[in-house]
Amino acid sequence: MTQPATSNPVLRLDIASPGRTVGENIELATLAEEAGWRGFWVAETTGGDAVATAAAVAARLQSSRIGTAIVPMQTRDPLLLAMAATSLGQVAPGGFVLGLGTSTPLIVEDWHATPWGSSPLELTRECVTLVRRFLAGERVTTEAGRWRYRRAQLAARPAHETPVYLAALNDRMLELAGEIADGVILNFVTLADVAHARRRVAAGAARAGRDLASFEFMVFFRATVTDDYDQVRQRYQRELFTYVMAPVYQRMFAREGYGEACVEIQELWRAGERERALDSIPPALIRDRTLIGDAAEIRERLSAYGAAGVDSTIVFPVAIPDRDYARDCARIIQAMAS
Repeated sequence: MTQPATSNPVLRLDIASPGRTVGENIELATLAEEAGWRGFWVAETTGGDAVATAAAVAARLQSSRIGTAIVPMQTRDPLLLAMAATSLGQVAPGGFVLGLGTSTPLIVEDWHATPWGSSPLELTRECVTLVRRFLAGERVTTEAGRWRYRRAQLAARPAHETPVYLAALNDRMLELAGEIADGVILNFVTLADVAHARRRVAAGAARAGRDLASFEFMVFFRATVTDDYDQVRQRYQRELFTYVMAPVYQRMFAREGYGEACVEIQELWRAGERERALDSIPPALIRDRTLIGDAAEIRERLSAYGAAGVDSTIVFPVAIPDRDYARDCARIIQAMAS
């Protein structure tokens, strides 16, 4: 049975690393904490190293938790992930959360020269199982799977438990999160998508006989505080376009009636009509999945997500183009906190 959504109109605000350098991340993360934000999350693709960035920021914070959202499972083996979690747990004042995902073949194979490997579900189950075994202090030997270990073990168990969250989108991954993870990270979702995700996570938890009382539902948002959507329209069009081109997101968008629009956008792009393709992205497809508006409008949107059963947010401040980047990120951070 699906658990009912718990009304939580005041969501926890955590910030996704907005800085272009480690120094900017430290500056913006400390500003966010002073303003009332409660966590700092870092991704890993080809920019800053997630562990180094998270450690540098954690050392300057007073109470915030630190998390990864996300680190690809293919580019760091489970022992290395457990080592990173153990180290970061020692410096993160509010604890560390290991957020994992399967990323994309482009990032894993083309950019990191690493095999994509088995199916995402098999890979995720194997990785999470091994990470938990290492964090529990086990000496691990494996005979099958992607990672072949021989008597591998952490030098010392972490002092605190490390929650493991999964980035999930399709039904089977959502169900797997309910089965084996401590939380789920959703991306570009509407309120209807949240309801769908809760049902699927609950189905997975029920099969495993798990209680979701302490399970955390998180949503990753892009946010701009502005009363003029046109200031950021093209910026958001460019970003959402990359998701429109991804089959797994196309299926999610199709659930709410955007299947034909996605096909049209792809056809225009492949025909070389790039500007028409971007301009064909329906404004509602963007605005229903992001936080764009004045501070009061954004607070109202967040309240609706809380009432739908979302526990926490990871918010990436999207600066208005042509403005000083760090200064405008700081403006958004302060406006949302107020």
